[in-house]
Amino acid sequence: MKKAIGIMVFAIVLLSSCGGGTQYRDPNKDKGSGTWGPYEIKRTTKKMVDSLYKYLKSTKKEALLQVKRIRNRTSEHISTKLLSNQITTNLIQKRISFLDDEMDASAIKQMKQGMTGMIDPDYSVPVGKLQSPNLYLYGEISENVRYVGGKKVQYLVVTLKLRELATRRLKWQDRKEFLKATSTDRVSF
Repeated sequence: MKKAIGIMVFAIVLLSSCGGGTQYRDPNKDKGSGTWGPYEIKRTTKKMVDSLYKYLKSTKKEALLQVKRIRNRTSEHISTKLLSNQITTNLIQKRISFLDDEMDASAIKQMKQGMTGMIDPDYSVPVGKLQSPNLYLYGEISENVRYVGGKKVQYLVVTLKLRELATRRLKWQDRKEFLKATSTDRVSF
């Protein structure tokens, strides 16, 4: 009996150590799946960056963008931060300027300390140099889901907009669409 239990424990340990493991794959070669992932993020980023960059370069005015929320209006969990970060990164690499107000409180604190005279003026943060954005980049991801012939058919639409703050006018808008059909495995008991 002890021998049989020992063999079973050994087999379980052997099987659990052989079958698992992490595999890294190239996200640029991802074929997509039933859920939102690298395939959708990469294709959306390419479409939006190309379109927005072309628009921004056609205008004569300097663009100071700030990213606002991209809303997820779908039934699945989508990290919209991944999408906005990738779009922002690609546009910054093309020399498009973005403003980030996450550190404003820290910058203001440093400016106040510099004005006390306790900080060397050559190294203090100068007052009056902060800038405001003139354009907001925002959008949403929405979906329509149907069940047809044993498949879940999901129509996803990513829409991004560029709004001029001074006038509230939409200056640019584009969209990327995905139509995904996934077999539904229905398990009944």
